[in-house]
Amino acid sequence: MALEIGSEIQEDFRVLRLNGRLDTETSADFELAAHDLTAAGERRFVVDLSGISYVSSAGLRVLLALAKQVQTGGGAMRLCGLAPSVRQVFDLSGFSKLFMIAADIASALGNDPSSAPAIGKAAADILGASSSAPRMASPSPSLGRQAADLLGAKQAPKPGLFARLLAWFKGQ
Repeated sequence: MALEIGSEIQEDFRVLRLNGRLDTETSADFELAAHDLTAAGERRFVVDLSGISYVSSAGLRVLLALAKQVQTGGGAMRLCGLAPSVRQVFDLSGFSKLFMIAADIASALGNDPSSAPAIGKAAADILGASSSAPRMASPSPSLGRQAADLLGAKQAPKPGLFARLLAWFKGQ
């Protein structure tokens, strides 16, 4: 399924309206469109995800890259209109803490930009890479399986893969 990207200016933000799925096949389209806009000098975005029925880890990566890029350039990025299933992916992956998320475009445009989280620090905190991040006890295997299911990961072919992956993330 193709990703439709609508674009308009509202107030001093570039509003991007996405329709379809934001997954491995379509995230490159969004990444290219976002790159073209930032290359043209755009630095303030509202990304309306109300037309997105599914987001994969590739889609999350593109959103995070855009947010880092505009924040580094002194801009801002806000998300709005997340469907419950998409919001669940954001919540389980920790991405809800990385973005200012509003119910709709009007709310996203009206929020104070100073309330947007610092993407780099928030990502480091979630991943446990900063000293201020609270250390979690070992995550439950069921939580990992739920997150993998939501992100479309296939069942591990042999037992112990999650444990090896977790150890790799921890640098062990």
